[in-house]
Amino acid sequence: MFYQEEITLSTLICDEDDKLTLWGLARLFQDVAEDHSESLGVGYWGLKPMLRAWILTRVYYNVLRLPTAGEKLTLRTWAKPDNGLIAPRDYQLIDAEGKICAASASNWVVLNMETRRVCRLGDIIKPYEKLNEHATSVEKFDKMHVDEDLPLIKHIDIPYSAIDHTHHVNNAEYMKWICDSIPEVCKQHDDPSRREIAEFDINYVKETKYDDPNVNLYGNVVHDGDTDEWQFRLTNSNGVAVLAQVKVKKNLL
Repeated sequence: MFYQEEITLSTLICDEDDKLTLWGLARLFQDVAEDHSESLGVGYWGLKPMLRAWILTRVYYNVLRLPTAGEKLTLRTWAKPDNGLIAPRDYQLIDAEGKICAASASNWVVLNMETRRVCRLGDIIKPYEKLNEHATSVEKFDKMHVDEDLPLIKHIDIPYSAIDHTHHVNNAEYMKWICDSIPEVCKQHDDPSRREIAEFDINYVKETKYDDPNVNLYGNVVHDGDTDEWQFRLTNSNGVAVLAQVKVKKNLL
């Protein structure tokens, strides 16, 4: 079944132009997924007594338009058929005219918070009515291939504010670090060479803990006409933590 919520877009997750940020979009989709799960008794508070938690492993965003603070929006999400370990979930962000601003496809797993191992879903998501409908062109994720020899962009000191209730870096924080590393995206609003992110595909491989001293972000770009295609790899003390591919376009409608 579809689950949806009506919201008014807050300035707290918008940029200097009062446009929704990509990490803000990630927060919105994360929150509506949690609310849907919680309404069925299998959200954070439902799983906590079992020492279990939902963990995002892969997510793809397709951005058509970044709405402005104050807009009335609809968040829509639904669970898709799972394979016993991976629970797919899709999302849409819809404006007041019924037009889709952004859509997303994602994969989630349930983690044992003691062993930090993935659990079989079993009866955990039994209450869901799963829909085999796709919000994006991604029906099933392929393995992500990112170059191994990307140049170092920056070292990251993990702040305490980046840690969520699963005791590791929240998924939206990685997206913030990556977006802040794309020069064309970070230019002032009146700069004609400023670009907008149109697609963002990110694979969460390993968790990153607070105060890890060995977190580094690597990345590079290929220019192809009006589209820049970025690749990123983030490593921590345990190896590769995150892989990402980002498409940045000059004219995003």
